[in-house]
Amino acid sequence: MRMRQAAAAVLALVALACIPASAGAVAEGSGSPPMQWLDIDLAGSNGYSIHVSVNPRRHLILQVSKEGVELEYMTRDVLPDADRVKAKLVGFGTVSVRFHRRGAVRHPSLPGCEGKRPTVQPGVVRGTIKFVGEREYTQVKVREAEAAIEEPKSWLCRYAAKFEPRPGQSDWISKFSTEEEGFYFLARKYRPGVIEGGEVIYLAETGETFKRTAGRPPLTIFRDVSVPASASTFRDAHPERLTLSPPPPFIGTGTLTRTAESVFAWGGDLAVQFPGIDPIPLAGPGLGSDYCLRETGCIRQVEYQR
Repeated sequence: MRMRQAAAAVLALVALACIPASAGAVAEGSGSPPMQWLDIDLAGSNGYSIHVSVNPRRHLILQVSKEGVELEYMTRDVLPDADRVKAKLVGFGTVSVRFHRRGAVRHPSLPGCEGKRPTVQPGVVRGTIKFVGEREYTQVKVREAEAAIEEPKSWLCRYAAKFEPRPGQSDWISKFSTEEEGFYFLARKYRPGVIEGGEVIYLAETGETFKRTAGRPPLTIFRDVSVPASASTFRDAHPERLTLSPPPPFIGTGTLTRTAESVFAWGGDLAVQFPGIDPIPLAGPGLGSDYCLRETGCIRQVEYQR
């Protein structure tokens, strides 16, 4: 979550790009170039959906998603034109296309957004889009695809975080979180009927950046998963012991227990399995943790040296 919040300062990825009204007003009133986005939707192998987006700052983001798992690969587009893209995802593929208009301009509306509707010009891109994920978990190679150039205008959109079913609501009962440099894990248990698909939301996020080197543009990869589960996967004994056993793509079990020294230890073999990479451990010595019960407050176990 913390990594994605930092990235959100640079990027905003939604089906139709939305920016704050104040930012849109500056762009329109200052005579600067229009805030245009290029969006391309593709079907990857093994049931993955792929979305390619280029924002006004010329960041190219290739987004892969399936069943609550989402991966984003971000690099730079080296061309300044909104209707042309040339970028290399080092080790994964390339995007080199030109946009061709097709059909009438639209002004769609989305739930949760207000203000002046965006301008959307549908069309196609032609050229080369090639992507092969780690260990070939998904891949795509096309010469042409449906696309759109979008100008958000002054839309203001409000979206809840994935793990918050309703902004500002207080229906959670207990929650557990832990983090280390490179990953973040959260489990939040709700009262029955608050969320669809269960009573617990499990979320894990990780990210890494490969800096620019000679002949290699910078590349950032974000991976996250958010899945609902039954209450039986979040077992607590208020507050002496907690056991978490999330469904796939999580594997194993994590347990928080009070030790003989009256401190809490977070351990077990709990891990998350993102596509194409080895499982990432989420429990074990050296990881700080927070366990909160709505009625009694939080227990924090600070990180200590491994």
